[in-house]
Amino acid sequence: MPGYFDLNGRVALVTGASRGLGLAMAEAGATVILNGRHADTLKTAKDRIRDHGFIAETSAFDVTDRRAADAAIRSIVARHNRLDILIANAGVTHRAQLADWTSEAWDTVLEANIKAGFFLAQAAAAPMRSQGHRRIIFTTSARHHSGIQTKSNNLI
Repeated sequence: MPGYFDLNGRVALVTGASRGLGLAMAEAGATVILNGRHADTLKTAKDRIRDHGFIAETSAFDVTDRRAADAAIRSIVARHNRLDILIANAGVTHRAQLADWTSEAWDTVLEANIKAGFFLAQAAAAPMRSQGHRRIIFTTSARHHSGIQTKSNNLI
């Protein structure tokens, strides 16, 4: 990604990073800390980034666990003396017919997709305030553009 933006010297935490977003950040020069719930999947993503010659680490924790998330932010800052970028990319889906949604399923979606990102941003913002560079980015699904053809008509 040379020419688009330069993240050399920056430290970025990317949640829900067991897929491709971490590589894009690393290509721009950032030290990328990949987050997800499953260490084995994160290791594969980390190895893929390192195979391209970039810097990546892993930090496996569930973003809905506030203590774990806060501890991870503190650990990253302690190790790197900074956290410049948070990309809140983790999320869950729940596919069920409207009548079959439970309160617990709805709470799970809200907890992972909204509440966790908010509290991660709150935790990340504290050390970022003293730095000259700070970015917090929230991603959302683009699935509403394409839908799930085989299932979307059967949800109601």
